[in-house]
Amino acid sequence: MRLSSDLGPGATTIELPPFGSVSANTHDSPVRLNASLEDIHIQSLKGSLEEKGLDRLVATVEREAVSAVKAYAIRAFLVAIVGAAALSLVVFRTRWRLIVVAVVTGVLLVGGSGLIAASTYRTSAFTTPTYSGSLALAPDMIGPLTEAGTDIDYFRVELAQVVDGATRAYTTIEQNPLGRSDEIRILHISDMHLSPLGEDLAHQLADGFDVDAVLDTGDVSSFGTPMENVVLASISDLDVPYIFVRGNHDSRKTQAAIAMIPDARALDGTTANVDGLSIYGLGDPTFTGEETGPSDPQAFADAAAEAGRRVLADIELLSQPPDIVAVHDDRMAESVAGLVPLVVSGHFHEQRAKVVDGTLYLRSGTTGGAGFETFLQEEGEPLSAEILHFAPSSGGEPPRLIAYDVIEQFPASGNLTLTRHLVSKEFGQISPSPAPVSSSPSPSGATSTP
Repeated sequence: MRLSSDLGPGATTIELPPFGSVSANTHDSPVRLNASLEDIHIQSLKGSLEEKGLDRLVATVEREAVSAVKAYAIRAFLVAIVGAAALSLVVFRTRWRLIVVAVVTGVLLVGGSGLIAASTYRTSAFTTPTYSGSLALAPDMIGPLTEAGTDIDYFRVELAQVVDGATRAYTTIEQNPLGRSDEIRILHISDMHLSPLGEDLAHQLADGFDVDAVLDTGDVSSFGTPMENVVLASISDLDVPYIFVRGNHDSRKTQAAIAMIPDARALDGTTANVDGLSIYGLGDPTFTGEETGPSDPQAFADAAAEAGRRVLADIELLSQPPDIVAVHDDRMAESVAGLVPLVVSGHFHEQRAKVVDGTLYLRSGTTGGAGFETFLQEEGEPLSAEILHFAPSSGGEPPRLIAYDVIEQFPASGNLTLTRHLVSKEFGQISPSPAPVSSSPSPSGATSTP
């Protein structure tokens, strides 16, 4: 393991070539810490696993890592002192007072930064890391999902999962199915806009994360023409249930074609069930492919508000609120803030999360990167999707969203990031709580019309 540091944000980055890296905002000083894995002795690693078991191996790795960091910090401090002294001698020569000031300043800067980093270092930051690099490895590196805690015992469990994932990746040891969580994983995609790159990303995510279903909040098309329905053939290759709600670029004929695909459900004022998870969906009331459709932002907003009354009426008729409300434009679901736990949407080509009256609104970016425009821009919009992690129903309690992963990839550069968001950590313990009748929540805060 090679350790290095430089000036930068207070973060720690662990590089695991060739698979990528994992980073987290771990401390408050302006020092960026980097650790790069340079070599692995496979036979020695296997021997340690057989002799000590995973728990003891993790404890050994943790102890040796702390010792290595301490030794590196001491070396860096000494190098800084020697460097400051050498540079000041060259610059100031025999002006000893200035030389002493320069050395003391170097000691204070380097030593102070090191002390601040040590005193504010948060190992728990790695419970919500950012991953980059190989997409296929990301689910194994993250490991089974559990509730986040801040004590050292929880961090040790998380560290064990990371080490176990990396060990399996490097030694091709098959994953033990008994170690998997029973969480429900849903891939949320939106605004594909005929993009072949987006289709590939969706399939890779569905396979790599072993999702239980794909939830598409609309705009698989761009112009709503029948010829565009040829892109729907790839849906049957997902091998998991596919739940669809119509977007403003999708025609009703596209919706009908999707409904005919095996294992696909097109929701339009109806519900679907995936492993005990209930999903209600309503198609977008507008269609931009028609000349009679709305042509200005306010018209879109008015149509969404009108659809919101339909969403509210449908949900009030259900025996119990659904676990997810899926719409293309989240303004269609403003009416159910405080009545349902989760609303997912797309439309605006931006990733956003907001809680309104105990209802979490999740907007996904564009999985298609704004369609073929991706090829026309030097960087363009990133391909974007979300993995929703649910704890299954237990003790009479319905399924509950405990985390979501945001995945973004820029086609031009190939850069890919995966950021995990823990719901309890970012929003606290949330539960639907109806607001007074006079209130008018607006989770979208926008009137754009992609």
